[in-house]
Amino acid sequence: MNTLKEKDKSKIKNKDQTAEEIAEIMAANMRANMQNPDFLKDKDEMLQKVAHEVIKKRKERKESEDLC
Repeated sequence: MNTLKEKDKSKIKNKDQTAEEIAEIMAANMRANMQNPDFLKDKDEMLQKVAHEVIKKRKERKESEDLC
């Protein structure tokens, strides 16, 4: 039978494994970003595009709420 401490340890172990996996994924992503010389430009363009879409949807939602 598992004691409470054993259950807590197994949860911590799973969290550590997940953290390690996430760290590996983040490191691979950073390496890929450093290899792309236009990374910052591409990132800025993507953020601008998303911001414009969000603003457009908010405006549409506000107009539809005003009509109701």
